[in-house]
Amino acid sequence: PVSSWNEWDLLEEVVVGRAEGQCVPSVSIDCMHVQQGRDGTTFQHNGDVFNISFVKILKKACFEAPFPQILSLKKMTYIFHYICLCLSENYFRPFFFSGTMNACVRDGFMVVGDEIIESAMSWRSRMFENHAYKKLFTDYFRRGARWTCAPYPAMGDDLYNKNYPIDDHEARERMQAEGAGLLTEAEIAFDAADSVRFGNDIFLCLTQTTNRSGVEWLKKHLEPKGIRVHSLIFKESNAIHADSTFVPLKPGVMMVHPYRDCLKINDVPTNKWDWFTNRGWKIYVAPNPVFLRDTYYVSKWIHMNVLSIDEERVLMQKGEESMKKLFLKLGMKPIEVDISHCNELGGAFHCWTLDVKRRGKLQCYF
Repeated sequence: PVSSWNEWDLLEEVVVGRAEGQCVPSVSIDCMHVQQGRDGTTFQHNGDVFNISFVKILKKACFEAPFPQILSLKKMTYIFHYICLCLSENYFRPFFFSGTMNACVRDGFMVVGDEIIESAMSWRSRMFENHAYKKLFTDYFRRGARWTCAPYPAMGDDLYNKNYPIDDHEARERMQAEGAGLLTEAEIAFDAADSVRFGNDIFLCLTQTTNRSGVEWLKKHLEPKGIRVHSLIFKESNAIHADSTFVPLKPGVMMVHPYRDCLKINDVPTNKWDWFTNRGWKIYVAPNPVFLRDTYYVSKWIHMNVLSIDEERVLMQKGEESMKKLFLKLGMKPIEVDISHCNELGGAFHCWTLDVKRRGKLQCYF
């Protein structure tokens, strides 16, 4: 029932997150880089205004997100998983009170072959997010899938850099260039959305949500099975997640962010994306977004957060005409859907889905 090795093989089954029960997380050190806001305010300072719009967006996301129906019309099998766990009620742990969402299933899980891997997320507000999928994954397990949970961090204050220069853009960028940032190495931490799968090779980015201990754990877990796990550092003062930075569309073809250059792979410096081009991959720079705008959770570059149905068909944000032209140039068939209202809650097509079954075998692409 579970088999997926990369981001582009023919999609046969997908889990789609839902937005019910989502709330604004409490102000905390673990996610202050997002809560800072792109206009310099925080949720706390701007709470009244944000909460009014948040409710409207939430309703729209819950009832008007059409891409599962699009998959259905394209004769794809999908699971539109109903979230029964309400995280709008705060929960208590030794170090914090919190609660946030279930919508972005990609952040908490990755599929490698026939195995579902639960990540060790570092946002305190997301600690129980995986519970929403327990029954579904138990069913997959009973039908033959493997299921592994990475050691979940306790998320005490020692996991976070108390001297993190939140107000100093250049200092943050220097730290990121060395694979350092908000997280310390006190515990294992990684978001699955910091990973990108290329068959035998998986790239796990060092970001505000993934530390070196997280990379080490994934290496120790997967490399005995023949999967190479690489650390990757890209240029960004507020790096979080990989799927709006470099996006493989099909074998040998990858779309990249124009400004978030790759700096290091396995701590070896690289000239932008030369590591890939030297191994036969063609790189295409994503066009500037024309429709989307920055939000609290995501930047306007979320238009890169697409979902490939196969090597030709790709789900993309409606209205991003420059992106559409790029896909057509590459001989692809873009399927346009408007889920811009979901951006306000974090993520887009790739973030809100988990491709549990793609028709294809394990291969080496480098």
